[in-house]
Amino acid sequence: MFGPFTPAGGIVLCGTTVGGAVSFVLARHGWSNRDVPGSASFASLMLVISGWCFLSLLFFTASARSQAILWGSLIGICASTVPILWLSFTLEYTGRDDWLTPATMPLIWAEPVMYTAVSLLTPEHGFVNESATLVSIGGLTTLSVSHGPTFYFHLAYLFVVIVSGFTFLIVFLAQADRLYRRQTVVVVLAGLFPLVGTGASMFVASNAVLDLTPIFFAGGGMFIALALFRYDFLDVTPLASEVVLSEMEDPVIVVSDGQIVEYNPMAVALFDSQNAIGEDVESVLPGLLDAVWMGKSFSPSRPQADGGTTNRAVDGSDDVTSSGFVDDPVAETAVYDPRLTPIYDHHGIRRGDILVLREITDRKHREETLRALQSATRRLMDSKHEEEIAQIAVETADEVLDHPYSAIVFPDESETILQTVAMTGVLADSTDGEITFHRADDSMWDVFESGVPGVHESPTELSETWYNRFSVGCLLLFPLGEHGVLGVGSDPKKRAFTDNDRRFAEILATTTESALDRARRETELRESQAMVEKRNEQIEFFNGVLRHDILNGITVINGNLELLDEHVGTDGKPHLETVREWSEDIGKLTQKVRSASRTITDAESMPLTTLSLSETLSRKATKIRTTYPNVEVEADIEHDLFISGNELLGEVLENVLLNAVEHNDQSFPTLTVRAWGSDEIVRVEIEDDGPGIPDGMKSEVFDRNVTSASSGSIGFGLYFVRVMMDRYDGDVWFEDANDGGTVAVLTFPVEPPDAPFI
Repeated sequence: MFGPFTPAGGIVLCGTTVGGAVSFVLARHGWSNRDVPGSASFASLMLVISGWCFLSLLFFTASARSQAILWGSLIGICASTVPILWLSFTLEYTGRDDWLTPATMPLIWAEPVMYTAVSLLTPEHGFVNESATLVSIGGLTTLSVSHGPTFYFHLAYLFVVIVSGFTFLIVFLAQADRLYRRQTVVVVLAGLFPLVGTGASMFVASNAVLDLTPIFFAGGGMFIALALFRYDFLDVTPLASEVVLSEMEDPVIVVSDGQIVEYNPMAVALFDSQNAIGEDVESVLPGLLDAVWMGKSFSPSRPQADGGTTNRAVDGSDDVTSSGFVDDPVAETAVYDPRLTPIYDHHGIRRGDILVLREITDRKHREETLRALQSATRRLMDSKHEEEIAQIAVETADEVLDHPYSAIVFPDESETILQTVAMTGVLADSTDGEITFHRADDSMWDVFESGVPGVHESPTELSETWYNRFSVGCLLLFPLGEHGVLGVGSDPKKRAFTDNDRRFAEILATTTESALDRARRETELRESQAMVEKRNEQIEFFNGVLRHDILNGITVINGNLELLDEHVGTDGKPHLETVREWSEDIGKLTQKVRSASRTITDAESMPLTTLSLSETLSRKATKIRTTYPNVEVEADIEHDLFISGNELLGEVLENVLLNAVEHNDQSFPTLTVRAWGSDEIVRVEIEDDGPGIPDGMKSEVFDRNVTSASSGSIGFGLYFVRVMMDRYDGDVWFEDANDGGTVAVLTFPVEPPDAPFI
């Protein structure tokens, strides 16, 4: 310092010292709050300003020209850095920090870096050149410097950078919503302080380096810090205020860092205290956040027997009775669907959360009711007895609807009275376990006979019979078809039924009626099956007796044929052999009656095997030729034709052959038997030269009532042929022959001879 210390000089030294200290404190505070948009750049700016101030102290107290030139050059470097950091701060604050890329930052810093390098290498063009002379102002050392064009170009560039920062702030101020305008105005005004200081330095002492700019920067930094941190203009509370107002119909809670910072009047009822701001949300509403994260509904606090409270996430299992409703003997507990909406500022930083609790008590009850109904439906459909179904329905009505007087009545066999078959415990205790309704009880009988539900919600609508037995507030009556009536009565203190009560009771009645219908049909089916089994046993018994008697008769016939053998001449031998052959076939036929009966009544248990159709058909054709000498039988049967069948195949073919013979009106009938196979089927044709079959009869001849009894045939008839062909997965039909007569066609699936055949 040159001369004595003056008051003005003391003010400058004190202001510069305070400015440096304040700037350093603001730099530390900004860095510790760097999560706030613009804080990192603000901290860097304040740190450089703090260095500027402390270098100014050294400059003002320098005693030699060389010292003053050194400190002045370093001050120039700080002064060149501040505008760039100011621009970085404004870009980051206004949400344009994506402009601060590795490609753009070198362009912004290019001019200050180049000028600084030139200043250090060529002092004549620097911040302080060789023309600088020591000057004392107020006892403080300063320099009088004459600058060249490069300095003023550098100064103009820095001025453009500063103005650009203000331009971004002004644009942001015009576009931002009202939540950010107040803060942005403070930042703009704070930025004007350095301009005032710069202007004062230029116009008051244009040729001296007595610069008050750092002091003004420090003051402006204080205002910016207040805007960013002290008043917390970007805090969650103002950000959420508009959203809170838009959600006034439901409880709304604003949370930041786990604490309640705002809520609307609808949420007051959820808190124990009148002011919950600043309280931890988990301590005020335990389980709320868990319900949000798990996507469950939430029930707020409710009184407990020990004086405490319970909050819980509702998932259909906790604190729920068997009916699915909250077990609250005092009052109905509200159920909410909590929805969380994050709050982001214009920089995309999450500042907090808004919790909106939308009440879903009615919907939750409907869901629980439907679950209970589904469970009851499964139980109803699994029940086999009507009384059991009625009891399940009554229990469901009692548990879900919470109405104590529920019962189901069935008519007696004479349908003169309706009597209870199931009722709730409360109703049973008040009526000795039995109630009957005669036709004088119009309400119940009207519903049963008309099939129209009845709703009675005033004592005058019900007969006095009800109130002589028990007290009931209101009554729902639903018909159960021909089975009876479902009645649901409420306690006198709870007279009215809700719409949900009526819908559920109607669904329950419909489901109960369906279950009763099913149970009755199953009972009738079981009785029918038992009757069929009994008839089958009787048929089997008579078949056994018939087979026994026929076999006894065949034994007598065969014994007498042996005796006749010695008395019959040569001409009679063929006839005797024919009688013997037919006697043997009849004996075998009786053995096959049981197989035929089992085949017709139980196709699934009929065993099939691979058979030779060629041999079986040839054998039956020979039998017809021997039995009927006047019938000419022509056979064209391929060898090695195999099908899947059983021991009754021969009877099937023989019945068709006999039908062709017995219904032929020619004196000397002719039968042509053909059989051949392809890759998929075996086809059999039996053609006769009889009168033929009318078209309308070609399908009717296979009916059960059309048999060969009228012709004296001992076969099973064409009905048996149709049944057996169905069992063989084959088909049979009649066609007209080319020269008159009829062709019986039988087709079988091909079966390779890979198993033993009969």
